[in-house]
Amino acid sequence: MIEKPDKFLHQIDAEKISLSGLHLTETVFGKEEEFARLVGSYQRALSGNNEISIISGQSGTGKSMLAYRFGRFASTNGALFLPGKFDQLQQSTPFSAVANAFNEYCNIISQNLSLNLFTPIASKLREKLGQEAFYLVKVIPNLRKILGNTVEGSDLIDAQSWVDSRKRLEYLLCQFVAVISSSSCVPIILFLDDLQWADEASIEVIKQLLLMSVSSHQYKQFFFIGCCRGNEMKQDHKIWTVINGVRNFGVSTEIIELSCMDKDTTNSMVSDVLCLSPRLTRPLSDILYNKTKGNPLFFCQIMSSWSKDGVLKWSLHRHRWEWEEERIQSTELPENVAMFFTGTIRNLPNEVQSAMCILSCFGATSTVKLIKSLEQAINTPLFQPLDKAVSEGLLIKHDEKYSFVHDHVQSAAYNLMKPEERCLFHFQYGLALCSGSMFRQDDDVIFTAVDQINRGGPSAVSNPAQGATIANLNLLAGKRAVGMSDFKSAFNFFDHGISFLRKNHWKEHYDLSLELFDYAAKCSFFIGDNINLKILSEQILTYARSFHDKLNVMYITVSALSVAAKLPESIEKGEWILSKLGEDIPASSSESDIQMHVVQTRLMLNQFQDNDLLNYRVMTDRSKMMAMRFLARLETSLMMAKPSSQAFVTMKMVQLSISHGMSRISPVGFAHFGSLLGTLGNILEGYRYVKLAKQLLNTIAGSNEVAGDVLKVSTNIICFVEPVQSTIEFFKEGFNSSMASGDLITAMECSVYYSTSSFWVYSSLAIVKNNVENTRKMLEQQNHLTFLGFILPMSRTVSILIGSDVSDTFINLIKESKLEQALLDKNPFQCVILSFQKMYISFVFRELDILKHLAENYFHVSFRPWTTTFVSSVQRFYGGLVSFWLYRQTGNSIWAERGHEAKLALSKWMESSQWNYQNKFHLLEAEDQYSNNDTENAKSSYNKAILSAREHKFINEEALACELAGYFYLSIDDKSTAVDYFTQAHEKYHEWGAFSKTSKLYEFVQSEFNFMRRESPQNSLQLNPEKDLNQGVHKRPSYH
Repeated sequence: MIEKPDKFLHQIDAEKISLSGLHLTETVFGKEEEFARLVGSYQRALSGNNEISIISGQSGTGKSMLAYRFGRFASTNGALFLPGKFDQLQQSTPFSAVANAFNEYCNIISQNLSLNLFTPIASKLREKLGQEAFYLVKVIPNLRKILGNTVEGSDLIDAQSWVDSRKRLEYLLCQFVAVISSSSCVPIILFLDDLQWADEASIEVIKQLLLMSVSSHQYKQFFFIGCCRGNEMKQDHKIWTVINGVRNFGVSTEIIELSCMDKDTTNSMVSDVLCLSPRLTRPLSDILYNKTKGNPLFFCQIMSSWSKDGVLKWSLHRHRWEWEEERIQSTELPENVAMFFTGTIRNLPNEVQSAMCILSCFGATSTVKLIKSLEQAINTPLFQPLDKAVSEGLLIKHDEKYSFVHDHVQSAAYNLMKPEERCLFHFQYGLALCSGSMFRQDDDVIFTAVDQINRGGPSAVSNPAQGATIANLNLLAGKRAVGMSDFKSAFNFFDHGISFLRKNHWKEHYDLSLELFDYAAKCSFFIGDNINLKILSEQILTYARSFHDKLNVMYITVSALSVAAKLPESIEKGEWILSKLGEDIPASSSESDIQMHVVQTRLMLNQFQDNDLLNYRVMTDRSKMMAMRFLARLETSLMMAKPSSQAFVTMKMVQLSISHGMSRISPVGFAHFGSLLGTLGNILEGYRYVKLAKQLLNTIAGSNEVAGDVLKVSTNIICFVEPVQSTIEFFKEGFNSSMASGDLITAMECSVYYSTSSFWVYSSLAIVKNNVENTRKMLEQQNHLTFLGFILPMSRTVSILIGSDVSDTFINLIKESKLEQALLDKNPFQCVILSFQKMYISFVFRELDILKHLAENYFHVSFRPWTTTFVSSVQRFYGGLVSFWLYRQTGNSIWAERGHEAKLALSKWMESSQWNYQNKFHLLEAEDQYSNNDTENAKSSYNKAILSAREHKFINEEALACELAGYFYLSIDDKSTAVDYFTQAHEKYHEWGAFSKTSKLYEFVQSEFNFMRRESPQNSLQLNPEKDLNQGVHKRPSYH
C-alpha cells in the first residue's frame, strides 16, 4: 500500500463493478526487470549498436503481453510498432507474419503521412525497387498504395527462365526496410510473435534483414523483437540457428526468459487486481498459485471466471471484493489452461461450438473475407455464433479479422473434433472454398483452400478422378507460391499434388505429371533438398517421353553441380547436353583454333550495324533457346576450370543469336565476346560489343534477369577504356541488379570483383577493408566456398598492409598446402589469385629470399585467360615489376623476358586508356632501364611514373613508384635523392593507410641512412614511426 497508495485509496466505481464484474487489465506483473531489459536493448540499438531482442518462455507466461506493453511505450515515444504473428495452421501462406506487419506499415503511411513526407518515400521506393516492385507487391499488397498503379508485371511463370526468386524477394524486402528506415524520422520496430512456427522462407527473410543491418547504416532506425516458446523448440531449430549465426556477424541478442509467477508475485497480482492489501489477499493467492502454478494466462482466466460465477463478488456494504475460502477450495478446476478453455467452450450453445471448431481449422486468425466465402460455400451461418464467442471473451474481432484470444483457445476448439474426423473436415472445407467465387481471384484463398485439402490427404478422396483435379489445384497453388518466392511452400504444394496422383499417372496424366515433377525438382534445388532433387530427377529422366521434356531437370542438375563447386562434373554434363542439342564444344583447342573461330564470328557480325542488332529478330526455336541457357551456365565454370573451352562457348552464343535470333540470354553472349576480343588485344572493338550488350538489355524482353551478368563482364573491359575509379562502380550496379533478379551467384561475383578492384584504385585502405570484409561476410553467410577462394587472399593482403591482426579460420585454412593443391586441381583460376597475392605481398615488403620461389610458382600456375578482367592487368603489371627485380638479382634472362612481355602488354593497354595504364607503363619502363643501366632514361621514366600516378589518382602506385625510385637512386649512390623519394613514398603509403608498410620502410631507411644523419643532419628523413605504430603493427604477420 505504501508503494502504490493510488491503487488502494482511489474511489472505486462500485456501480460499474457490480454490472461488469472483475476487470483484468493487460498488466505484466513481476516483469519490470524484463521490461527494463527490453527498453535498454531498444535504446542501445537506436544508439548505433546492432542488437535485437528475443522474448522466450512457455505458453501463457506473458511474452506477447510484454512485447505489446513495450510497443505502447515505444509508440508513445514516437516509434512505429509493426506486429506480426506466425500461425501453426497457416504455414502454407508465404511470409504471412512478415508480410502482414509491413502491409500494415504501408497502410499507415499511405493514410497518415503528409505529402512532403509521403512523396520522398514513394520516390525512393520506386528507385530502389524498380520494375521488380511487382514481386514485392504480391507479398505486400498495400505497397501499391504508396507506389501507385504503375506497378506492372506478369503472373506467368516460365520454368525455363526461373532465377532464385526467393533471393530476389529477400533482397527486395531488405531494400524496402532500408528505405523506410532511412526515410523515417521515427524508429521502426518489427515484432514477430510465435517464431517457433515461422516458415522457412520467413526465417530466411528475418536472417537477411538482421545481417543487412550490420553492413548498412540505413538500418539504425530499425529494431527487431521476436517471441517464441523456447521450451517447445529444439536447439537446432532454425530460429536459434539464425540467432547464433547473426551473432558471429556482430548482431548482439538480448534473450529475455519469462517464467511463471512465484507465490509472492501471484499475491502482488491478486492484490493489484482486487485493490486490497497483500496481507488480505495472501490466502486467496496461495489457493490460486497451487491451482495455476503461477501461469499468468491461467490465473487471469480463473479470476475472470470466479467473478462471473460469483465466487468472487463485490460487496456494496464493505465496498470491497469478497470470497469464501471454503467454496474456492472445493471448486473443481481443470488441470491446465487448455482444459479450462475446453470446458468453457463446451458450455456454449452448439452452434457457437460448431462455428469455433470450423474457425479453429484455419488457425489463430481468419479474415472476414475468408469466413464470408466459407459461410457461402458450406451454407452454414458463421458470423452470428462467432460474434457470440466474441462477447464471451474467447474471440477478438478487429480490423476485419476474427482472432482467438490465445493459442490455447484455438487448440481447445480444434480438439473438440474427434482426431479421426479432422482430416475429413479439412478436406471438405478446402473443397468448399475451391468452389467459391473468390477462389482464383485471391492468392490467400487459394493457399488456404488447397492447404485444407492437403491436410485431409489422399485418403479423404472418394472418387478416383478427383485425385487429378486436386493435383491440378496443388499445381496452381505451387505456381502462386513460386511467384511469391516461397519455394518451401511451393515444394510442399507440388509434393502434395504428386501424392494425389494414381499409380499410372505418367500414362494417364503425362503433362500434369511432368509439370508437377519439373516444378518440384526446381524447388528442391532452390531449398537445397538434394535428396528429393535426385529422386524427382530420376523419375523425370525415366518417364519423360522426349529429350526436350528432360531438359529442365538436366539444367537444374548442371546448376546444382556448379553451385556445389563440382565444376568438372558440371562442365562434362553441360557439354554432353549441348551436344545432344546439336551444339558441340571442342574437347581441346589451340590458340590458333580460337583465333580462327573469332575471325568467323567477326565476319558474321560485320554484316550488321549496332542498330541492326538492337532491332534484330527474336529467337523462337525452343531447342536453341535452351542451348543458350546451358551455354550461359557454363561460362563461369569454364573460365575457372577449363578456360580454353570458354572462348568457344562465348562465340557459340553470338553465332546462335545471329543465326536464330536474339534470346533473353543473348546480351550475355555479346558481353563475353567483347571480353574475348579484349584478351586478344582488340580492346576498343571489345568495348564496342560490351556497350552493345548493355543496350540489348533495354531492347530484349525478359533480359533484365541477366543484367547483373552483363554488367559484371562489361565493367571489366570498360576498365581498359574509361577511368577505373568511376568504372568499378558498375560492379555495384551489377550486384544490385543480380540481387533484384534473385541471381545470387552473379551478385556474389560482382561483389568480389568490386572489392578486389577497389584495392588497386581506391585512395583509402580503410574503405577497401570495409568493402572486402562486407563481401567476405556475405560469402560466408551463403557458404560460397568457390568465391571465398577469391576474396580471402585479398582480405589477408589488406590486413597485412594495414597491420591488423588476422585470426580468421578461413584464412588459416588458405595457408594449408592441401587447399592450394585442391585449387590447382579443380580451380586453377583461384590458384592464380592466391599465388599472385602471396607474390605481391612479398614484393611490397622486399622479401627477396622467398620472392623468387613465390614468383616461380605464380608463373607456373598462370594460364592463358579467355576473358578480360581489370585485376588480370594489375597482375601483369606487378608480375613485370617482380620480373625486372629478380632479373637484376639473378641475372637469369627468363625474368627479363617476362618483364618485357608485361611492358608490351601495358603499352597496348595504354593506347586505349592513358588514365589507367600510363603510370604503370612508365614504371615498368623505368625498371627495365634500371636493369639495363640506362641511368638517365630511368630517372626520367621514374619521374613520369610518379607524376602520372599522381595525376590519375593512383595513390598506392605513386607510393610504389617513389619507393622504387629511391632504390634506384640508392643503387647509383645518390643517397640524398634516394632519401627524398623514400620520404615521399612514406607519406603516400601512410596516406593510403598501409601502416605496416610505412613501418617497414622506416626501419629500412633508419638502418640504411643512419650514417648520413651523423654526417649531414639536413638530409635526415622526416618520418613519424610512432604514428604508424599506433595505427598498425610494427612487424607484419607472415603470409606463408
